[in-house]
Amino acid sequence: MQFDHLGVFVKTLEQGRAVLESIVPIATASDPCHDPLLKVSVQFLRDTSGIRYEIVAPNGPGNPVDAVLSEQRGILNHVAYSVPDFDAQVARLREARCMPLGEPRPAVAFGGARVIFFLTPLRLIVELIESAPGINATPAGG
Repeated sequence: MQFDHLGVFVKTLEQGRAVLESIVPIATASDPCHDPLLKVSVQFLRDTSGIRYEIVAPNGPGNPVDAVLSEQRGILNHVAYSVPDFDAQVARLREARCMPLGEPRPAVAFGGARVIFFLTPLRLIVELIESAPGINATPAGG
């Protein structure tokens, strides 16, 4: 597993980027990406130390962001890892008593690579991103 990014839930991409830039020295930013299947809009920001942040905003009704923001908890929402052996890692996390928060789905932000989120026994959310040959799991500019 290779660390990929920290996911942060925000009201809007503009608001999230402005706040993060006021706190962290941001070196690069990707173009915004709107995903109708996952019902989110995302943008990747990389700080001067190389840490990548994914800001995640709601994109339509029934999105996963609004409920989290209304509770004002879990704003630092997930830690993401790119994995070349996606199915094996999914099975490994299930064996480690991590609960999937849905089925694997293709993500526009990762060129159609599958993603899945797990709730760990420590209540930390972990995202797995498929990085199989031929799949670009690194978004442009991010």
